[in-house]
Amino acid sequence: MRPAEQPSASPECTLATRPGYQDLHADCRQTSDLPLPFALGILLQRRCGCLCHGAQP
Repeated sequence: MRPAEQPSASPECTLATRPGYQDLHADCRQTSDLPLPFALGILLQRRCGCLCHGAQP
């Protein structure tokens, strides 16, 4: 995935970049893509693009 196509961070991880909210990274539940059932290539929700979740393909 190219950097331009990197998914955006979840609301929890976005807020965790602010001082005093760093522990919110643990509350993020967008650690993988959530596909639409019975549909190929359509996502209900993209995974979080934050680097705190590690490199994911």
